[in-house]
Amino acid sequence: MNQELNDAQRQVVLAEKGPILVVAGAGTGKTNTLVHKLAHLVKNGTNPESILLLTFTRRAAKEMLGRASGILDNRMMSVRGGTFHSFCHHFLRKFASVISLDSNFTILDEEDTIGFVGMAREQVVTTGTKVRFPKKETLAEIFSACFNLQISLEKYLQKEYPMFLGITKEIQEIKTKFADLKAKHNSLDFDDLLEFTRKILVSDERIRQKMSTTYDYILVDEYQDTNKIQAHIACLLASIHQNILVVGDDAQCIYGFRGASVHNMLDFPKIFPNTQIIQLTKNYRSVQPVLNLANAVLEKSSENYKKNLIASTQKHSFPPYLITVESFEEEAEWIAEKLLELYEEGFPFSQMAVLFRSGYSSHLLEVQLNAKKIPYRKFGGKRFLDLAHVKDVIAYLKVVENPRDILSWNRILLLEEQIGKKYSQILYKRLESNQFQWKNDANFFLGLPESTKQSFSKLMECLDTLSPFQQSTNQVLESILTHYIPLLEANYDDSEKRKQDLDSLLLLSKNETKLSDYLSNLILDPLEGKEIGNSDELKDEYLTLSTIHSAKGLEWKVVFTMQVVEGNLPNHRIRTTDELEEERRLFYVAITRAKDLLFLTNPAFNDKNRFTSVSRFLSDLDKESKLYESLEPKNKPKSENNEIDQENNPPSNSFENIQNYFLN
Repeated sequence: MNQELNDAQRQVVLAEKGPILVVAGAGTGKTNTLVHKLAHLVKNGTNPESILLLTFTRRAAKEMLGRASGILDNRMMSVRGGTFHSFCHHFLRKFASVISLDSNFTILDEEDTIGFVGMAREQVVTTGTKVRFPKKETLAEIFSACFNLQISLEKYLQKEYPMFLGITKEIQEIKTKFADLKAKHNSLDFDDLLEFTRKILVSDERIRQKMSTTYDYILVDEYQDTNKIQAHIACLLASIHQNILVVGDDAQCIYGFRGASVHNMLDFPKIFPNTQIIQLTKNYRSVQPVLNLANAVLEKSSENYKKNLIASTQKHSFPPYLITVESFEEEAEWIAEKLLELYEEGFPFSQMAVLFRSGYSSHLLEVQLNAKKIPYRKFGGKRFLDLAHVKDVIAYLKVVENPRDILSWNRILLLEEQIGKKYSQILYKRLESNQFQWKNDANFFLGLPESTKQSFSKLMECLDTLSPFQQSTNQVLESILTHYIPLLEANYDDSEKRKQDLDSLLLLSKNETKLSDYLSNLILDPLEGKEIGNSDELKDEYLTLSTIHSAKGLEWKVVFTMQVVEGNLPNHRIRTTDELEEERRLFYVAITRAKDLLFLTNPAFNDKNRFTSVSRFLSDLDKESKLYESLEPKNKPKSENNEIDQENNPPSNSFENIQNYFLN
């Protein structure tokens, strides 16, 4: 068994019981180490039923136990493995009465939770309320975030939803009524499972003692992703015997917005002073030049476990490349062309990925990929054209282009206040019968409420000023956005984030004079990998587009990381040192996804045509160390004479020649 392990991994497996912190760098085989540790414990006399393995997905636990069975035998399947939430669920079924909770409680899924929040909201927000309140979906997200981040409602609103700070008291009332409704109906949401489990373990020493005899050894995977409540539960379970092993990489703690705390790893030895710390640094994924850059970026961190990743093989390799381009548009074009070039050199699309800080960063690239017939799938955020607000704006453009487009009319009419399904149908029929004119018909608004008339008139006054023949596509789109943005702000609680997607639409419109061309280029041929070909050979032949968060744990031969500039990586919203350090870790995760080739792109100007500077995570590095190579795209040759050489390309427009060619 131990022949498959390196020295550090073997040290983990053979370590005596007691608290152990395994700091496992990216690609260093932490799962393999955990699997062997599990098998070693059982082989050496630990009852498998007394081992608790806590993971973040049920699949991860199942895979680890399956692999451990392959090393040892089926005894491994008796190990209790699962997620924190599944453990808490079974725990509360046994001990719910301790906190006066019925053990036959219902677990609320996400939809159920939103439903309960909606019921609580209706008790506070009445028909006479004149202040805008967050929607029930947003409220559910706010309440859960406050719990997982362990911060007050006011602090969270201040940071994420400052527009609702004036109604903090009312939102707190909704939160209280939401809790009351759950208690009344004997229902628990996911957060309650964690909170009530912790509450029992903290308050009842008898139960803590019982759990220590039930589970003699606790193992926690991906410990850097635990929030304070989950880490507290794990430590409480081990509080009596202290037989706990946690595995993680503090440098990959990138889910702070969900409550994950890097201090769970950094402070673990403070909780258990006799902790044995073991580092895994031999990397089985990336070439050394990629690791050199990752090591240097991490070295600048103000607070971490210092580690130096070393590649397991020393094969010939290329340095990471920093490509400076003029604009976001040029960035998208360069990446698409480089992908095709690498594909021709033998890299399958399935071994390449493009990573980005935020979902909207890939919108221009998606258009380029569609145009070049490059199949792709996107992870972390919806495809550009599937976003509801993008569909809204395109519907306005379709109506301008084709006034008889009933589906687009229906969409934009329903966006207006005071126009529901019934009035939308009536208004469209009257428009249709009047050749889409409305001002010259005295009976146009007959039987309609005044409020509906006002909403419709406001929409039409906008549309009447637009002409795809006299205005550029960009001008048409700007006028539409002037009308639409207030509706966006009224309909979406996260409107500020959505506006960034609409900036991409504006950018794409700059080079399209004809509205019809703009729409066709956006809408036609929206390829995805799963739609290309029918053979099994092509089934997985697609490029991956992914946010860096969604790419964690994955790897590709070739990785592109977009927009490595200030304001994006790190994000412009950072306010604290902790937030800056999480952005650094995010960049580290992006770098360490690459096995062989890493390309970092640096647009000189952003989508608002403002000058950018390369990310401080690169500019702060020692220039003499040559951790990456700077490149500028080759200039495309421009022909001074676009005319076809008539002598070499004689015209052939003869009907007879054409017929002879195709028929013979």
